[in-house]
Amino acid sequence: MKKSNGRLYMFFRRNAVYLVLGFCILAVALSITLMLINKQDAPISADNDTPTVEKPIEPTPNEPNQPVVNTVSFIMPVTSTTDVSEYSDVLVWNGTLGRYSAHQAMDFFAPEGTEVLAVYDGTIKSVETSLLQGTTVTIDHGNGLITKYNSLADGDKVIVGQTVKQGDVIGHVSSSNRQEQASGAHLHFECFEDGVTIDPAKYLELAEK
Repeated sequence: MKKSNGRLYMFFRRNAVYLVLGFCILAVALSITLMLINKQDAPISADNDTPTVEKPIEPTPNEPNQPVVNTVSFIMPVTSTTDVSEYSDVLVWNGTLGRYSAHQAMDFFAPEGTEVLAVYDGTIKSVETSLLQGTTVTIDHGNGLITKYNSLADGDKVIVGQTVKQGDVIGHVSSSNRQEQASGAHLHFECFEDGVTIDPAKYLELAEK
């Protein structure tokens, strides 16, 4: 019996290193196996694997930082006009002066005393009366836009510095412009942008021309 125990002791003593190494390899293999099993059983988290893409914020209309563009639209300065003479950069015959000249305005023909209206909101810039041109009312609409109403019977309806609204009465049609007296009673209507004469038809409603 002692001999058998001695052989077993000698076997463990000679192979102790290999036995310990074997146990270590077995332990590592067992640990890896358990990790793989646990990973397969674990639930998949979409939050950890899927990148989050934020939708860009689009600006909404009429935000405080975005300017609002107002479109200028004139009404007719004379509502009951019988005829209209168009703006012209080329020379046209002036029956009163007996010569050709550019007519950089629109003439609105109507009976004397017909009301003349402000075509757009603004401030009265001047009210002037001369022997040749009669009474002229000038309205500043802001942003370099100005309108002039010439051949008026009077300028008593408005004063310089007065604020007027679109459609307010500013005077009456007459034949007081002696430079165009042969044409009869009418409103001589001019329009300027940044000091340059332009065709008023640019801002008049097409249906009203």
